[in-house]
Amino acid sequence: MPPILQVFFQDTSNILWLICPLFIAGIIEAFLWKTPLFEPLNFPINQSLFGANKKWRGLVSLPLTNAVSVLLCQILEPLLIKDPLPNWISLASFNWLEYGLLVGLVFNLSELPNSFIKRRLGIPPGDESSLLFYFVDHTDSPYGTLLLWYFYFQFPGHMILTGLLVTPLLFMTATWIRKKLGLK
Repeated sequence: MPPILQVFFQDTSNILWLICPLFIAGIIEAFLWKTPLFEPLNFPINQSLFGANKKWRGLVSLPLTNAVSVLLCQILEPLLIKDPLPNWISLASFNWLEYGLLVGLVFNLSELPNSFIKRRLGIPPGDESSLLFYFVDHTDSPYGTLLLWYFYFQFPGHMILTGLLVTPLLFMTATWIRKKLGLK
């Protein structure tokens, strides 16, 4: 296998592991939203700027559930990943609270510019009729996370480049699964 493909597949595997807590957190938060605990936060951040769907509960719940999910994955990591690939970035190398809260917060904050632009253009929330906005809806948060990984956590550039290709597909798949499970 050519070295560039080998790096691509290694990076893709590593990215899958590093975003696994976000997928777990997304499922947990969908259930939490249905509890009285998050009902006081079930109101828009700023309806005129971002629309009615960007709510405080998501801005608070994802960082918290992501931190707990990172801790869970750190506990499971030695059991699940016996022989890491070369240059593997382990979740255990991070402080679970810092990594979990920052990734969860940046993931959610990265959606706001897209929502702001769509509201200005009169595009309703969740509108999937435009292929362009469907793609942008699935790149804003992952790309924000990639920027955090690169600038704050100093992930290697080749992993970020791989992430630019891989993460939109992963999050489109996650959205499809959440819809099928009735969580979105």
